[in-house]
Amino acid sequence: MSRRKQHEEGHGSDERWLVSYSDFITLLFVLFVVLYAISQVDVTKYKILAESMRAAFSTGGAEKVVASSISSGGGGSDPNSQPDPIVIPGMPQKKPQSEDVASELTTMLKNMNMSSGVSVQTNIEGVLISLSESIIFYPGTANLYPQAYPVLDGIIDMLNSIENDLKIIGHTDDSQPSDPKYSNNFELSTGRALVVANYLISKGVRPNRISIAGKSEYEPIFANDTEEHRSMNSRAEIVIIYPDSTSVINIQ
Repeated sequence: MSRRKQHEEGHGSDERWLVSYSDFITLLFVLFVVLYAISQVDVTKYKILAESMRAAFSTGGAEKVVASSISSGGGGSDPNSQPDPIVIPGMPQKKPQSEDVASELTTMLKNMNMSSGVSVQTNIEGVLISLSESIIFYPGTANLYPQAYPVLDGIIDMLNSIENDLKIIGHTDDSQPSDPKYSNNFELSTGRALVVANYLISKGVRPNRISIAGKSEYEPIFANDTEEHRSMNSRAEIVIIYPDSTSVINIQ
């Protein structure tokens, strides 16, 4: 083998690492583009990202990712500066009406001076109304306080104006039930859910809209370290269910 040929082969071998290094730098750049893109709440950019990720794992995909991400402009919101939510596969997208219902319920409870013992919020299922023991149940029982009825009546008026399914969930703190009818907190929490459900039904809420569950002491809001915290943990929840409306992005 000639000396020149040996030199050329050796030189080519020495530079092979540049190919791997170039691919590494390109993919590192792709990573930062991806991190930037997913930090922005825009479903259009999310779809572009999904397509880009699919391209990245195909032959010659790295160049496509860079070109697609740069041309998309990255990030952001709609022309009116209102961010669109990213819809994750398998997670429901709540209808806007859920926010309206939550707002109306909050206003109603404030007018009844009940806002301190009742909280209203939206979650992944819909609108969650949490009623603390201090305004709805006698401690350690499933017996309703007299003041619970006007609160429930106000909520029922709202529930009867919509058609959504409802989930009633009972909770307790970590103390034992004081009512001998219930031998443990699972029974008590389920009993509380049933009492609330029966009252809703007696006021015209259709039974086929309702499901119940008892969570015992195992989903506390606070540590059971004060009477106030125990009262907040020992509660009933009414969840107004909003139907799943998912947008699944296929990246296969």
